[in-house]
Amino acid sequence: MVRKFEMAGAVVTNDVDTEQTLTCLHLKMYHPLLQHDPRIFSAIHLGRKEELRAEDPAIFGRDVCKFKLLNTKVSRLQFEFNFFKPLHSSKMAFEIKNLSKRAKLYVDGLELSYLNKVDLPPKFMIRFGDFQILAETEEGESEEKYNICCEVSRYSLVQDVSAPMVGISETGVLNSPTSLHSTICCNSPPPVEVDENDF
Repeated sequence: MVRKFEMAGAVVTNDVDTEQTLTCLHLKMYHPLLQHDPRIFSAIHLGRKEELRAEDPAIFGRDVCKFKLLNTKVSRLQFEFNFFKPLHSSKMAFEIKNLSKRAKLYVDGLELSYLNKVDLPPKFMIRFGDFQILAETEEGESEEKYNICCEVSRYSLVQDVSAPMVGISETGVLNSPTSLHSTICCNSPPPVEVDENDF
């Protein structure tokens, strides 16, 4: 915002930054081996908001990404959050995309295969392998930046899931949730992860 003041016939311009709040995606993460291997989440700055530009995805994986999960079952690139503004909406939102060719990603009971993505509700559960992530969006005003804030839970986060969501692949084809049961994310077996980049 630029404000102009007239002082003794001269015009003085004063630049004033208007502070906008940032949308924040809060992630509570759990893995059953955490008690035996505390390094799993050690590469992530826990309890601190990480600021990202709106056009930059928040990528989670084992390697070459900002949010590293130190476990051999995690793909080098596992999944990403994208920050966007839905059509005909004034509020910012997130979508999630599965980046792993080998591991299924479950979001509130919906199975996402490689490159499938889905728009996210304000609160949701993510599962892949033995990992559980409970996520909740805190609304903000800025369209330029957003925050990711991670913390670790010492207890399982599994809960009953609501109605299945509808996933959209990169080709725009809908993944029908009709064959999914509401507990699929809780009962799905952990995938045997073979890193697609290690061949």
